[in-house]
Amino acid sequence: MPKTEPQILVVEDDSRIRKELLDALRASGYGVEVSVSLESARFALQREHDLMLLDLGLPDGDGLDLCRALRAQGRGLPILILTARDAPDQRVRGLDVGADDYVVKPFHMPELLARVRTLLRRAGRSAGPGPVRIGELWADPESRTAGKGDETFEMTPRELDLLLFFLRHPGRAWTRDQLLDRVWGSTYDGERRTVDSHVRRLRAMVEDDASDPRYIETVWGVGYRLSENP
Repeated sequence: MPKTEPQILVVEDDSRIRKELLDALRASGYGVEVSVSLESARFALQREHDLMLLDLGLPDGDGLDLCRALRAQGRGLPILILTARDAPDQRVRGLDVGADDYVVKPFHMPELLARVRTLLRRAGRSAGPGPVRIGELWADPESRTAGKGDETFEMTPRELDLLLFFLRHPGRAWTRDQLLDRVWGSTYDGERRTVDSHVRRLRAMVEDDASDPRYIETVWGVGYRLSENP
């Protein structure tokens, strides 16, 4: 069967970061394969991929060696480096050995996904499955637009990120802390109440009656949930 969605190889040995990447990439419509070492990555690279997210500090060596080897072989696979090495000379070194982009940990997941989309576009691959829909509500991660029926909302990037997250995970209740971590990113150090203010603004857009919401429900004692059957 021919593949339809872009295939991404994630080379990352940190289990927490790996899970966050898997959840976010799969929710965005990508096929994902995981490697936790240079050895397993070399084996995985015998198969076809459209993009590689590459950690540098791996248990059996430096990811830069893998990047350098692929370029020496003439492989044009787009490579996005993920690393805690944030010194300017380290970034330059990563780009010089053939990486296409360089993201320092901890990173903001929506920004990382935007970089993934950019690299896939450059490579001529579709950057996702198109609009996500629940009932009349929809959001398109590629065009960065959202709306209800034929109406298109005017919204901030963060409001769009939150709506996309809800649409990709209908029926599940999320705490404020979980939403902050998944949408705002692990580096966010502001108020938890920002979740409530963003939900209020979303309800004003998506609901016929914001005081009696059908789409974005409050789950008392937990947080918020997008209804699967509004």
